Amino acid sequence: MRGGHRPGPGRAVHRRLCVAGLDTAETRLSALGAVRPVPQPLAERCRVLLDPAGHPFCLTAK
Repeated sequence: MRGGHRPGPGRAVHRRLCVAGLDTAETRLSALGAVRPVPQPLAERCRVLLDPAGHPFCLTAK
């Protein structure tokens, strides 16, 4: 993070990863333990996944 700032208690950081292929990235991340919650209203452009600890992050198409 810039300047060493970290979110305080009860605050979150929004993680967005730009990928060349949503399907490929989702498959690879799922193999590492990520899960895809439902619903996914914009699945053709953006996917929300949860890491193994339950923290959400986004995949977006380049």
